[in-house]
Formats: sequence, structure tokens, C-alpha cells
Amino acid sequence: MNQRILEDRWDVIVVGSGATGGVAAWKLTVLGFRVLVLDAARMSDESEHRASFAWNTGRALYRHLVSKRQGTQKHHPTYWATNPDFFADDVENPYTTDPNQPFRWIRGGRVGGRTLTWDAVTPRLSDYEFKAASFDGFGSDWPISHDDLAPHYAELEKLFGVFGSEERLPQLPDGVFAGKKQMTPGELHFKTKIESLFDNRSVVISRGIDGERSPEKGQTYSKISSPRTTLRLAAETGLLTLRPNARAARVFLNDRGLADGVEIVDTRTLERTKVYARAVVLCASTIESVRILLNSRTPRHPQGLGGNSGILGRYLMDHSAGNVYFSMPEVKDSGAMYEFSGCASIMIPRYQNLGSQTEPYLRGFGVWGGIQRMPVPNLLRKNRSVAFGFLCGRSEVLPHADNRVDLDTSRTDRFGIPVPKISCTWKEADLRLAAAAREDTEDMVRRAGGVPGMVTDHFYTPFVTGLLRQIQKEWTLSTPGMFVHEVGGARMGNDPATSVVDSHCALWDVPNLFAPDGSCWVTSGWQNPTLTQMAITNRAAIRIADVIRSRATV
Repeated sequence: MNQRILEDRWDVIVVGSGATGGVAAWKLTVLGFRVLVLDAARMSDESEHRASFAWNTGRALYRHLVSKRQGTQKHHPTYWATNPDFFADDVENPYTTDPNQPFRWIRGGRVGGRTLTWDAVTPRLSDYEFKAASFDGFGSDWPISHDDLAPHYAELEKLFGVFGSEERLPQLPDGVFAGKKQMTPGELHFKTKIESLFDNRSVVISRGIDGERSPEKGQTYSKISSPRTTLRLAAETGLLTLRPNARAARVFLNDRGLADGVEIVDTRTLERTKVYARAVVLCASTIESVRILLNSRTPRHPQGLGGNSGILGRYLMDHSAGNVYFSMPEVKDSGAMYEFSGCASIMIPRYQNLGSQTEPYLRGFGVWGGIQRMPVPNLLRKNRSVAFGFLCGRSEVLPHADNRVDLDTSRTDRFGIPVPKISCTWKEADLRLAAAAREDTEDMVRRAGGVPGMVTDHFYTPFVTGLLRQIQKEWTLSTPGMFVHEVGGARMGNDPATSVVDSHCALWDVPNLFAPDGSCWVTSGWQNPTLTQMAITNRAAIRIADVIRSRATV
């Protein structure tokens, strides 16, 4: 392949255009810097966003039966509910796993990444997560606290219009809310029952972004996607250049040991190019950012950039998840249609091991879901007047050094880049917590008068029964990666011997190279990670601006 060098130098190169890449681009352009955003995917076209649910599902079914190029992506339910074009081509973007250790790496296939299919549930993390090791002695604390992120959480909540209710729960810090959605009759019934039975459990309206889009009003993208929000705002400054079809292969250094730019491969022509900048920000998503660091090895950094401590690639985490489907005979369903979204849903915040170890397992879990929000066609229901719901117990997964990302140097992708090898399994402690989450969730359903069981109680056609049995099997305990909350691999810390980046996400070894996406996480918490990832990126962008202004990287 030919290699061509572009002489232009940007202030900042951001790799990735999703949730964190969009925030980095927005913040840095607002601060006055010229930013180049690189993304391996192509831009989506208008027709991909205006397609009907039936068209999308039919296209997904065709690809499942005929093309077979998205064998991993098709396992995720959002693949079937949205446009399959928004997901990666697994044949073109391979990875390897250990035998008998499956990992479902769900990836975006268009500029905007997984924000195109994001549910936008946006709780904050609390100091029970940031300082978990201080509470129970396992692992390491984050080098930051909720107070460090609070102004950045607030700025983003205002930007996106996060909905929620003030609850004054220490394990679920309140935010700056645009309002709150209302619970359905079934949810109010559930809340009353559970809170009367348990003095340590709260059923609250979920925190999230109202992500509805309106094609008839010309709203091509959902307003929770980065192209509709942060990337659009960055473009309005006149300082953003977006380059799609540009896969980042590695970060290269100058003779002072600082990041000098990124080598990219044009995904259409396979031409290799170098682009230069005064600072580089990796927001490619957790595993891809780690892959880039590993593939950027030099004689001075033989284990990859940030790899001198031996920590790079280690402590990969994802949430384990288990769904409980149920009917509620005590709640009559009028047939009214209720919105179901990240903010139009309910949440039971973590109530275990808060401040002291009271359970036979470490850390905790939360529960999210909805009642009377999942439309079930009447033709498929045995009892058309009974309310139906689901709750998902999502459990914290502990950081284990042998859950990791390496490079499989025996195999390259179509662009000549070594593919990631992902080694990740649920450990005994993780399984113990996941089992407790399922047991508690089913118990709460029963105590509220519910009857667990989706297939038996509601559906009777053979095709639907078979399909739903497969869904239930997949989500009784999710496969690692399936929840799409993967974090870790380049964790932050106060000591370069035990971490990859500092508290502002700068690599200890390369101070003008930043990794503020999910790769920098120390623990997984139980909460959805995206808002926190964006808050960390927003905070890092301020440090990046200071670094450039100090001329430390010139």
C-alpha cells in the first residue's frame, strides 16, 4: 500500500465520533481549537434513518439468513429494532476470543457509532463506585470522585436535556433535570408495593434523554446521537473537520517521545496516510482504543503506548445482565400506549453493601425496566387485559487482571491491522452477584403481585414462542460484551506503575495522548456508563486545552 503524508497539522485529532468523540470535538472546538475527527465508518444517508420498523426488521432477517456478515451483531436485540446498517460488518472487522470464552463485541457501523442505537439511560456514578475499594478492600479506587465530575455531569445534562426526579439518594446522585416523565399505572402499583415492603429500596423514574426523532419534521438523526448534538455543535464553530472512512491504525511519536499524529487507512482505497496534531485523543470505544495503543508499540514502548507498566489491556469489564419478564394480574391493561425510552422507564438503584459489607458478595446491582411500556400485539397475547413488564438486573463486574485485550498478531483485518484478542469471562464473584440480582428481581416481581414468565403466560404461536425462548436464554445471563457497557483496559490512577493514564486521562508515558473513553475506567459500577464517559471526556478536554496552550507539545 502506498503511504502519503499530509503536511497540515491540527491542534487535536480525535479518534472516534461516538458519545465521547462527539463531546471531545464539541468541547475543544468551543474552546477555540482546530479539531480533526477520524472515524472508520462512513456517513449514514438519510434513507437509513427514515426506514420503517418493518423494513429494518426485514433487512435484519435477510442478513441473518443470507449475507451472514453480522454474525455477532445480530445477537443484540437493538440490531433487530433499528437499522442493521448502524452496526459493524463482522467479516470486515474480525476479532478473536479464547476457546469456550465467547465475547460479543457490538460495534457501530456509521459515523456517530453506537449513539445511533443508544437507549440513553444516564444515571451518574456515586462515590460508592469511585471509592469502592475504600469500602470493601477489593481492587483500586478511582483517582477522582463524584465532586470532580459534578460540574461536567451538570453541563452535559443541560446540553442533552436529561430527565429525572430528585431523590436525594447517595448511591444515585441527583442531576440537573429538564423535567421528569410519569410512571405508568403498573409502575406506580409496583412502586407502592415494593417501597412498602422494603425500607432500603426505591423505585424511581429513570434518568435519561428523550431520544425521539421526527422524520416528518426533517429530523434525520435521533437527538441523542452525536451527529445531531455534539458533532453538529462542533461543526457550527467552523473549527471541526470530520473525516469518515479513516481507520486509525496507530499513534506515532516525534523525536521527543510525544504523540505527533495518527496513521490511518482509507477504508475504500486502503491507502495509508499520516495526519499530524499537537495532541491526540482516543475515543474509539474501549476495546478499539486499547487496540490502537497496543499497535502503536515502539522500541521505547515495546508493549504498546502506555504498556510499560504491564497494565495496558488488563481489567476489561462489562455488566452482566439478566431480564425478568412478567405479567401483573392485579393491574388491568387498558391498551393505552406508553412511551418506552431511557427516561420513560423505571429504575431501582443499588441497595446492597452501601458503606458496609452486609451481603455474601461484593458491590451491588441495580434494576431497570418498564411495565405497560412494551407493546405486545393482541393477536399474540393469551390475556389481552393484563399488564406486562420486564425488569433487567444489571450487576457490577469486578476488575480481574486476566480479563483483557491483546493483539492477535497472527491475524489482520482487511486494512492490515492486527485484530484484538479478547479474553473475558464471568468469575465466581460475578456469577454470585448476578444470581443475587436475578433472585431479588424475581422476588420483587412476585411480592408486587407479578407472575414471571413471558412465553408461557403471554404467547402461543410456535414461531413467536421459539423466538422468545431464544431471547430469554440469551438474556437469563448475558454473554460478556452483550450489554455493550464494556470498560477498562487502560485504567486511570495516581501511580504510573499500576495504571495507564492519570486522573485527566493523559498517558503517563506520552502526556499529549489522552484516552478518556471507557478504556480508562477502574471499576464498572452498576450504572449505565455513557454519561460518565462523556463527563470524563469533558473534564479531560479542559486539560488538553491547557496542555496545548502551555506549548508543552509544540
